[in-house]
Amino acid sequence: MIQIPAVQKQGRVYRGGIAIVAVFLLPLLLLAGCWRIPQRFYIEVAQYNSGAVLLRQTVAPGDGFSIWFFHSYDRAPFEEHYRVIGENQILLTHMTFKSSLNGQGFVLGTYRSRGDGSAELADINQKLEQVVFRLGSPDLANHALIINGRRLRLLDYAEAGSLLCIRIKCEAALARTARYPLQVDGHVP
Repeated sequence: MIQIPAVQKQGRVYRGGIAIVAVFLLPLLLLAGCWRIPQRFYIEVAQYNSGAVLLRQTVAPGDGFSIWFFHSYDRAPFEEHYRVIGENQILLTHMTFKSSLNGQGFVLGTYRSRGDGSAELADINQKLEQVVFRLGSPDLANHALIINGRRLRLLDYAEAGSLLCIRIKCEAALARTARYPLQVDGHVP
């Protein structure tokens, strides 16, 4: 160990070793410990323009979720499937539908017919920071977020015509309760 000479000031003798540990080493140890705090990931449905969070659910990297809606052109169900990668990282994996894909020219993925009359665009694997869409009315789209076996009707959280975004956020354990102290049934008060 390094010997630090004693300093005499107003009749007191100070040993610098303890002061160095307290001033420099302790904050470094605390900072290093912060890197080991487990992080929690959330999927958030938010107003695109204001960022106001409408719905928030716990997720983990690797979890899948989908956005289901009734396709306005084909009048048939359509589902976009995603996977959580990390904060601000979403992977569009594939789409399933009972539609003839009218209205858009889909260029990503491999088209596959299914025996039940539905089809999918597989192998899309497009990375996104967020998913942005305009919330449809109950008769035209009736969007739902499907996650962890739950189907959440998005019209229960926002009005038709709202521009929404779905994003993944991460918070360290210490910041969780300070930012979102209460959550009731997925709603953020």
